[in-house]
Amino acid sequence: MTTLRRYFATQIILHIGIVLAGFVLLFTFLDMVSEIRNIGRDGFDLTQAFLLVFFRVPGIVYELLPVATLIGAVWALAQLAAGSEFTVARASGLGPLQVLGFSVFVALPLVAFTLFLAELILPISEVAAARAKASVEGRVGSSFLSSGFWMRDYPTESGENRVRVRMVNLTSMDPDRRLKGVKLYEFGELLTLRRLVEADSAVFLRASPATANAQEASIWRLEGVRLTEFAADGQVTRNQLSSLELPLYLSPARLGALMVKPEQMSARELFLYVDYLQAGKQASGRYEIAFWKKMIYPVAVWVMLVLALPAAYIQARGGALGLKVFLAIVAGIGFHLANSLFSHLGLLNDWPAPIVAAIPSLLALAAGLFMLWQLQRRAF
Repeated sequence: MTTLRRYFATQIILHIGIVLAGFVLLFTFLDMVSEIRNIGRDGFDLTQAFLLVFFRVPGIVYELLPVATLIGAVWALAQLAAGSEFTVARASGLGPLQVLGFSVFVALPLVAFTLFLAELILPISEVAAARAKASVEGRVGSSFLSSGFWMRDYPTESGENRVRVRMVNLTSMDPDRRLKGVKLYEFGELLTLRRLVEADSAVFLRASPATANAQEASIWRLEGVRLTEFAADGQVTRNQLSSLELPLYLSPARLGALMVKPEQMSARELFLYVDYLQAGKQASGRYEIAFWKKMIYPVAVWVMLVLALPAAYIQARGGALGLKVFLAIVAGIGFHLANSLFSHLGLLNDWPAPIVAAIPSLLALAAGLFMLWQLQRRAF
């Protein structure tokens, strides 16, 4: 049975690889066509277009892996059923529980590959793609507001004169994460404006460990600084400095969230950014959902295998093989759409993030187990 299991696993993984390669080539080609239209704008050339598309390939692979797993597994299992190989295995004692155990055996390398992409490759490649795009456009991303990016910093100081709230505004961020057009609005205990710090640019220097009087912080050097201080009696004092070192809770890793979408960040980066948003009492729902989807996503690969197992219990006749693959494509697209749908519904209705992330996979798993049970019951 071990030899047979390895043979089945090899066939399934081979077919998944073929489907995934086909999808990746198709979407990469479409992405390249889209980028070619931009050649000649702002110095964007063919080499940069190829580089940008290359950096996006890991994201395409990661996004399509569950769908490719479902289609490839259905294709392989339908062929095994058509050749009566799976029927012989069932006659040799391959029961439902063993089939489910076999699906876990096949899913392990796929799950490991998904985790490898999500935590190691994808964050690096997406940041590289963002930097490649920014090197042409001259800045990272764009803001929904004409005034630039706005973030709430969590002040690290303690004591009577501590800053209660600090709002950070920046115009843009260079590919090397140098901040441009920085403004810091610092408010006291009564939420009165105490100081306005304006700087032409800011660069990260080092991390500062937590002490008895201050939490862990990131030390930034502000250059071309203009200070405006507002006293309680209404007096305003203005000063100019060539540079100023300032501890902020904002770190380069947290600012990296400006460069990529939440879905393209690693679980660790999402966890840290959710912590930052919650510390500043900001809305973190989108990032919480993205974090839990990142945690559950590898399991979705195994769920797609379970959903494909019924294809092995139906003998292919005539055009049944093509029909199975077509149904697998429809189911895969449906799963992808359900993931997006529940994410938006959960965000709008403030549903718990773990439940929002788990619902599509749980529904697909229930459907796969139900069909498997029905087909197994009819066989006896």
